[in-house]
Amino acid sequence: MATDRGDPGTGPDSRREIAQEVGRSAAQTARLLERLGEGEKRFRLISRGILRVQEAERGRISRELHDGVGQSLTALKIELQVLEFSAIREKSELASRLTELREMADRTLQEVRQISHLLRPQMLDELGLLPTLRWLARTFQQRTGIEVELVSEGMDERTDRDMENLVFRLVQEALTNVAKHARAPMVRVHLRQGGDRLFLRIEDRGAGFDAGEFLRSTDEERGFGLRGMRDRVHLFAGHFTVRSEAGAGTTLEIEVPLEREGEALR
Repeated sequence: MATDRGDPGTGPDSRREIAQEVGRSAAQTARLLERLGEGEKRFRLISRGILRVQEAERGRISRELHDGVGQSLTALKIELQVLEFSAIREKSELASRLTELREMADRTLQEVRQISHLLRPQMLDELGLLPTLRWLARTFQQRTGIEVELVSEGMDERTDRDMENLVFRLVQEALTNVAKHARAPMVRVHLRQGGDRLFLRIEDRGAGFDAGEFLRSTDEERGFGLRGMRDRVHLFAGHFTVRSEAGAGTTLEIEVPLEREGEALR
């Protein structure tokens, strides 16, 4: 009578070896995931450090424009004004030309000041996010004629400066996109702080576009601003959603973990 010894590959020793191999694979996978998480954390720290350097450089250039070029243009404007008044008194033919030059200097001065403020508004550091967004909305509306409705909830305390920089740049880029592409009469910006998270919603009823195509595009120019906004949000472990439809407008929704002043990763 024959005895069934079973498949030698399924004996107790074999099952134990398989279990050990599975355990080793699981441990290796866990170590790889841990290293991946640490690498992602380092990447975010480095990238956010680069953003800080960029903001600092923007601030330096902004101050140089305001204090250097701006003051020189102010002095030039005053000198032209003195010459203009003198030419008017003397009924000189140069009076009208000096008036044109003085007005040109004044326009250039205003443009330099505007560029200086947009590069890095000092009020963002001094007064905080909400007053700076109100200024941005007001100047954008004056410059473009597009109405901006700014609504805020729960923004009583200042957050970490990195977070304030992030929100300001997101709103600034979104408004720029509206002015360039949306052809919308109005844009609504809703900023809300709830618990340990910050929510930003920007919507218009403009031309709309294929958001997925822009985000997938490899063209350096096409969709660059939108992808830059998304990447900035991801650096802060946030969520970025864009919904858009031709003729129905665009809505951006951003959710970011909130960091108090001094609590950000360094």
